[in-house]
Formats: sequence, structure tokens, C-alpha cells
Amino acid sequence: MPTAWHHLRVPSAPAAFQLRADETQGPPKQRFLRRTILAWDCPTPSPGAQNQDQLALIDKALPHAHLDLMLSEASATPKPTAAAVLPVTGRLLWRSALEFVRFVSQPGPRQAFQLDGGRLMLALNCDPYTTDRESVQAAKQFHLHLLYWSARELEAIAAPLPLSATTDPRKRRQLVDPLSFLAGPLIASALEDIDFAAIGGRLLRMDDQAVVRGERPPGCLIELPDWKVLGEPTFEPLMRSIHQRLARLSAGICQAVVGQDEPPAPWHRHRLRPAHQRHTALQALGLPEPVAASLDTLTSNLRNLSPATAARLQRASPATRKHCMSLNQPCYGINLYAPQANTAETPVMAGSPVYLLLSAKLFSGIGCAGLLPIGQVPSVRVIRGAGTFSAEDWQARAAWQHAFAEHLRQSLADQPGLHIDPPKRLRNLTSGWC
Repeated sequence: MPTAWHHLRVPSAPAAFQLRADETQGPPKQRFLRRTILAWDCPTPSPGAQNQDQLALIDKALPHAHLDLMLSEASATPKPTAAAVLPVTGRLLWRSALEFVRFVSQPGPRQAFQLDGGRLMLALNCDPYTTDRESVQAAKQFHLHLLYWSARELEAIAAPLPLSATTDPRKRRQLVDPLSFLAGPLIASALEDIDFAAIGGRLLRMDDQAVVRGERPPGCLIELPDWKVLGEPTFEPLMRSIHQRLARLSAGICQAVVGQDEPPAPWHRHRLRPAHQRHTALQALGLPEPVAASLDTLTSNLRNLSPATAARLQRASPATRKHCMSLNQPCYGINLYAPQANTAETPVMAGSPVYLLLSAKLFSGIGCAGLLPIGQVPSVRVIRGAGTFSAEDWQARAAWQHAFAEHLRQSLADQPGLHIDPPKRLRNLTSGWC
């Protein structure tokens, strides 16, 4: 499988805009205060409800690309999954994502911000219960990464390397998680009776050999007819249903393997059931026989984490924790992308088909915005914080972000009951968006 795990290096924000201590904790309003470009309350049947959802378009101090944004549920109560937010919130999030695709496809933005030849990705991580070690979903709000790499950035991945070029066993397990290949058929088994044809899509058959040849990324692939489906009323309930099925699948597997489906206390992990009990319970889940056998093999290689070892890991390096301490389930990622580059002849909005990729994690702390397929390379690692952007580069990024924010505000003006104030501007790097 071709990989680009050491190639794509993205700088962080200039020093004055980097995260301060008070911005790494607390509610979203506190964490995102300097970085919120656009924010709005989502309409509810009861206006002024205390638990009203909010959406915010946020700049990032540690970006995945020179041109990227985060669209996040931003109310005070943590709502980490597609099922935790109101349906209207999910609809607005996916409609906003569609507007992002439209924006980068338009001739004006393509020319003004030199977008020709670049590639787009939408990425969503779900890891609601890992709150001790490094998590795939660091911020426990339901949020979507809006990512765009320029043609210049993508030159770095023009010469990928075979998987075997990475010989460090710890690094390889971070980049090829034990669930990397098993996740595809496992997730597909949970989704096989969903009627994807109702939205013009289909669940693609698994093909491990195609993954090994580099013709498709690891995971479960769903083919969608085009990008416009993100704005259809049926898309939000589909994504909600996918989450609910993966959560049930995860609970069943956890019950079979450790005898419990509730997350453990921080810095603890449940003990494995005896091997014969695990085997019997996994067989009873009704999974396809090859999948159940693979899960059996995987769990036979897992080891209990003693309280003493967990205490040592609490003081150890992040790399050590990621290698020895599992994530709490469910833990999965979603990527949405089209294969072709964004050009005047084939703008990304015209992409057909569009692919929805579902992947699962057991040990890695790298989310699907940091380890993903780009173009013809099925596994690209984004190395963030590789130096810092210049103030000039950051201002160019801010101009692009502001232009999209204004496009989004105008595009959502037709939504009943929705009011969005004009987007803020980046006053300076210390004050942020005001």
C-alpha cells in the first residue's frame, strides 16, 4: 500500500495566535473565543430553550492545511456525536459542508485564493469516551473539519513510499491500527441493510487486495452520487443512523470481550474475559464468520492493563500511551471526498461519485483529519506543527476564511428561524477574530 506518512508537513499558527493555557480547557465559548469567525443558534421548536444547540465556524491554531476550518457544535454542554445534537443542527452542519464544497468550486474564490489543482476533504471524528489518554476526538463537541490543500502543498506527496518503508514498530501501529483492515468488513456488516439506494448511493463490496495495491483506502466505503446529497433532508438521519449502528456494534463487541459496555473510569481499562467466554460471545453476535474469526484473533493478542501499568502510562510520553493503552469505544472516523483535483474544467462540486469512508481505531490517537486518503495516495499522514506560518500567510488564510464565512451566511439566509450576524474579522494575532 502506498503511503505518505513523512511527507505532508503543515506549520502551526504564528506565536501570538497559538493556544494559551486558558484556551485548552473549559467550555467552547472560552476555548474558541479568539477563533470564532461565525456563530449562530440553531432553531428549536421552543425558542430560548436552555439546551439549545449552537454552531460555530472556527479558526484553528494547529491546522491540518494552510486553508482549513472547523465547524463545531459550541454550546456549553458536551454533545460529541451525531445522535447527541438536534436533527436541525445536523442538517445545518451538513448543509454548511455542502456550501464549503460550492465555495471552493466557484471561479471567483478559485482565482482569488489560488485554489486550482487543490483537493478538498471533509473529516469527522467520533471518540466520545476517551478522556484520559490522547483522543481521536480531542474536543468533545460534534464537529467537522473543512480541509483544503493547495496544489503546492500536495507536491509533498507526489512520491509516496510503500508501507514497508516505515520500520519503527510503534510508529507503524499508530499508522496501521489493528482495526485498519478489520474495520471495513466489521462496519459493513452493521450497515448492510441500510437502503443507500434511496439517496442514490451504495455500500461498496470489501476488497482487501485493492487496499494492498493502493487502489482504495482501508475502511468501509460508501459511494454517494454527488455532493448535493449533503443538503438533502435524508442525509442527516442517515448519518445519525450510521452512528447509532456503530455504537450498538461497539457495545456488543465490548460486552463480548470485556463483559461490559460502559466506558471504564479514567486511567483504567476493563479486564478481558477468559478466552473461551470471549470466543462464545463473539460467535453469538451474528457477525459474518470471517469477521468473527478475525475479532477472535485480535482479542487473543490483547493484554490486560493493570492499575500499576495504567498509573505508569499516566506519567509516560504520549507515544507510549498510544502504543499500550486502548481508546474507549466507539471510536471511528468519517471522510468525505471526491477523487479529482479542483480545476476550472472539473470543479470539485462536479465530483461524481463522492466517497464516504468509515474507519475505526483501537490504539492510535491520530484522527481521520490527520491520517486520510488524498488523491491517489490511500494513506497520508498530516504532520501538524511543523514550524510556524508567517504572519503574511496567516493573513492570507484569514482572508479566505472570511470570504467563506460571508458566503455561508448568505447561503443560509433561506433557513427559517435562523439569524446569523456578519462574520468577524481577524483584528490581529493577539486579539484574534473580533
